[in-house]
Parts: sequence; structure tokens; C-alpha cells
Amino acid sequence: LTKIPRGFAPDTRLLDLRGNHFHYIPANSFPGTAEVVSLHLQRCKIHEVEDQAFNGMKSLVYLYLSENDLTSLSPEAFKGLPHLTYLHLEKNRFTQFPKGAFKLLPGLLALHMENNAIAKLEAGLLTGAEKLRGLYLTSNAITAVAPRAFDPAPDLDTLHLGSNKLKEVPSEALSKASSLAELNLSRNPIRWIGSGVFQPVAATLKHLYLNHMGLEKKNAKLGLNLSSISYILKVSKDSLAGLGSGLRSLFLEGNQLEELPDLRPLTGLEVINLAENPLVCDCPLLPLR
Repeated sequence: LTKIPRGFAPDTRLLDLRGNHFHYIPANSFPGTAEVVSLHLQRCKIHEVEDQAFNGMKSLVYLYLSENDLTSLSPEAFKGLPHLTYLHLEKNRFTQFPKGAFKLLPGLLALHMENNAIAKLEAGLLTGAEKLRGLYLTSNAITAVAPRAFDPAPDLDTLHLGSNKLKEVPSEALSKASSLAELNLSRNPIRWIGSGVFQPVAATLKHLYLNHMGLEKKNAKLGLNLSSISYILKVSKDSLAGLGSGLRSLFLEGNQLEELPDLRPLTGLEVINLAENPLVCDCPLLPLR
């Protein structure tokens, strides 16, 4: 198909149009689809979504625009979608985050933008998406995160920034992420985890991924006064002393760790992954048997 068909049954709930050649989505493309909850437009060679393209789809919760050729989006493109909750934009051609595009989506909870070419995250990029809980940006080209990038979304609890080009933990940007429970920074060229870098999210963070970063243990400490979680690389054995029980998952796969910090304070730890590290298997590792 090269044009979006019309005449769908008024009680249609799932509309699957993936794998067509629409190229662009004109305004008012889906009349009579007020009951549709899930719309699939993956792999449709879409390079443009016109303003009010989905107008009238007042029940839409899931919108899949993955694997297309989008480079930008207007806020008006999403006008008339009061209940849109999950938006998939992964595998498009974005080089910039579509700042302001979500102003008309106050109910958005999860935004997927993996596998694009976004280079930086600017301040206020989530304006309008104040209820956002999950932001997925794995496999972009992000080199910098502005200090106020996540300020508009205080309920953000899942942030995936793996497989980007970050050279340091974006601590300032995390300072307003007071609800963050899961942070993935794996496969970034971060070579040093300094003191207190996770302090802004210490009270809430439960799952932290720093896999395949080439990190190694050195004589340094990472925030001894964190109240409920820390994740340690390149640190002394006592760097976890005094920490609480908030940490649930600790992922250190594929680094250059030869020794472990003291894990005894992490009484809530349920999962630890140390695969592909040159660990020296001596007495300090006995508690992990």
C-alpha cells in the first residue's frame, strides 16, 4: 500500500499497517478510528508526519513508528491523542532529539528512541512529558547531556543511555531525577567513575548497569555517604562501607576488574554479574560462592 486505507470498522481496536510504503502520514489520516488502542506503522518508509495526522484517535495508547525515515517531528503531529502512553520511534534517522514534540502528550509514560543518531540531550527536551517514566536512548551517538535535560520529568524511573559516546557519568543531569530506579550506562567510553557521581540518585537507584566499559579497579572511592545504593568501579575495597540495602542488581560484566569492593553492606543485593572480568579468585570472593 502507498496510501493509508479508509473505512475501518468503528469498533476496531488494533490497527496493523506495518511493512507498507506510505512515505508520509497526512493530516486526519485515520477517520472513524476513535476506538483504536494500538497503531502499528513500522517499516513504512515514513519520512514525514503532518500536523494532526492522528486527529480523532482519542483512545490510542500505543503508537509504533519504528524503523522508518523520520528526522523530525512537530508537536502538532500528536494533537488529538489524549491517552497516548507508549511511543516507539526507535530505528529512525533522528540526529537531534525532537525537543518540544511531546508537548501535547501529557500522559506519555514510555518513549523509545533507540538506534537513532542523536548527538546530545539539551535542557528541557522532555517539556510537556511531565509524567514520563521510561526514556530509552540506547545506541545513539550521545556525547553530552545538559544539566537540566531531565528536569521536566520528575517521575522518570528508567533511563537507558547504553552504547553511546559519553565519557563521564551525567551527574548534574541526574540531579532532578529523584525517582530514578534503573540506570544503564553500559558500553560508553567512560574510563573513570569518580567520587559521589551517583549521589543525586542514591536514595532511589536499584539497578545500575556498567557493562563492557573497560574499567579497572584503582585506589579511589565512590561516595561513601550514599544512603541506599552505589555501583563501584576503580575503587578501593572499603568503598561500599556504610552503604544501605537499596541496591538490588549490580552489573559489572566485561570490564577489567581484578578485585571486588566490599559487598557486605549491600544486604539487599539479589543479582550480581561479574562475567568476563580477570578476577583474582582469592578469599574476598568466598562470599559469592
